[in-house]
Amino acid sequence: MRNSKFLVLICILTVTTLLGYSVTFIVEAPVYTPDDESIYLAGNFNNWNPKDEKYVLAKEYDHYSITVELSGNIEFKFTRGSWETVEKGQNGQEIANRTLYVDKDMTVQLEIMHWRDFVERRQVNLRNTYTGNIKLLKDFYSPQLENYRDVVIYLPPDYESSGERYGVMYMHDGQNVFDATTSFAGVEWGADETAQELINSGIIRPIIIVGIYNKGVDRLNEYSPWVDESYGGGDGDLYAQFVVETLKPYIDSNFRTLPDRENTAITGSSLGGLISLYMGVKYNDVFSKIGVMSAAFWFANGEIMNYVKNTNFEKQTKIYMDIGTAEGNDATVYLEGSRTMRKILLSKANVELSYVEEKGGTHSESAWARRLPQLLTYFFGKTSK
Repeated sequence: MRNSKFLVLICILTVTTLLGYSVTFIVEAPVYTPDDESIYLAGNFNNWNPKDEKYVLAKEYDHYSITVELSGNIEFKFTRGSWETVEKGQNGQEIANRTLYVDKDMTVQLEIMHWRDFVERRQVNLRNTYTGNIKLLKDFYSPQLENYRDVVIYLPPDYESSGERYGVMYMHDGQNVFDATTSFAGVEWGADETAQELINSGIIRPIIIVGIYNKGVDRLNEYSPWVDESYGGGDGDLYAQFVVETLKPYIDSNFRTLPDRENTAITGSSLGGLISLYMGVKYNDVFSKIGVMSAAFWFANGEIMNYVKNTNFEKQTKIYMDIGTAEGNDATVYLEGSRTMRKILLSKANVELSYVEEKGGTHSESAWARRLPQLLTYFFGKTSK
């Protein structure tokens, strides 16, 4: 009998190994990825076929995904159907094969930085695009999350000469904020150029902007306090604590800031918009201004809706919220979510809301860059408080 059980166990293990485990890849692709072209998964599991129809990714909202059966040591890359269109690195360089060890069901979140053909045709900008006085904090440590990230800081034109103190806006996805060479798909928000122009023209008060890099594969986890069964999440409270309890005190101690809530803003887009609103509500004694651009209110079955509905704004708060009418494959998901949140916010005391719907606006850095002047003017305009 003991031998029979042993044989059954061997059979079960063998079947599991042959069939593999369920691996879901959630992939962010460059914004310039052609809409009419597919993305493929190629690796040592399909003889490195760059256009295997069994491994084509599905486009969903603002990302791509595929679920496949794999096991053991995996090497792979993403292509658009040929090795001439294989993925490239952040600065357009060749990258090593991606690797993954599969010994259980898992979800993997990845980001494609560039495509070979676009880089070789020089259709993406790979040169540093900073404007003005930029400071970089390399490998800034978060004790709450036990990880490191870069933080990039824009200082206003007169910072070195004035001796003045300045209001601060904290922005998520910091690698997308100032520099096209580090930004998602080579397109930046241009927050440095926009702030510089608005300051020099006298439209807004001089401000400091702090861009907080996301952690790539951990971005979804850090930008939501709630868990989405399909995409992850759940570390949003730790991330919020990092910004409020570790990063902000450092910025206030090392730069000439106005640290009070009246001069402190938090801003982001997509899931960055969701975590901005969450942080602005939870830490209402820290942030008086909340920028919520194209927010992914659908994440985790819309838990953010219930949170905002059931939580009071204890102090007067300015909220800028916007949305495009052509965001994602199903634009109604983002659009209706924003319209619902607008109704909730309008019912709250102590909320001053500026709401913008951009006709034809997409879920992209270029769209957020286009609307950023409205946000900055609303928060820091010389006639605003």
